[in-house]
Amino acid sequence: MFSGGTLTLETRTGDIRIEAWDEPRLEVEAEKVVRAKSEAKAKRLYPKIQVSLEGQDKDVFLHTLYPPRRPWRLFRGESKLSINLRIKMPYDANLVVRCVDGDVTVSGLTAREQLRVNYGDVEIDLPSAWDLRSLNAHAWLGYVQSDLQGLEQNSTGLEQRLSFWNEHGKQDVAVDVHMGGVWVYGEAQ
Repeated sequence: MFSGGTLTLETRTGDIRIEAWDEPRLEVEAEKVVRAKSEAKAKRLYPKIQVSLEGQDKDVFLHTLYPPRRPWRLFRGESKLSINLRIKMPYDANLVVRCVDGDVTVSGLTAREQLRVNYGDVEIDLPSAWDLRSLNAHAWLGYVQSDLQGLEQNSTGLEQRLSFWNEHGKQDVAVDVHMGGVWVYGEAQ
């Protein structure tokens, strides 16, 4: 994966941990989790969840695949199948995440981040607050907190927002959480 490239990640259920590094490649570690009443039933469910990695260089797509939902029982068994991901990616590559249910942790990225989580918490560790151009964090039902100087909003409830703009910065971060929270922190260098 090249610098300036984009990793697009779409997943249904599971926690995601993304760390930046100084390598021109992507490393993905996936942990498939199946909860069942017996080992035999777990063995039948295990192959039904998959991880798909496509693309290279500038555009990489990572998707988790689950069995189709039954229209008459849409969410039955959803919590029994999950995929936890640990990803290392170039620090100056872009990130787009769409996660239905899971916690997302991102640390060390200096490029554009767009994170959308329906149910879960998002934690972002910025390497430099001075390089941040824009931050738009929104939690429909939950909390938005930051320890960045100048961002005083730490609140909980409906429609919580945190915004920041610095015309001299170069990193853009956008976070949208429906039910959960957003925590943004970083170092002023």
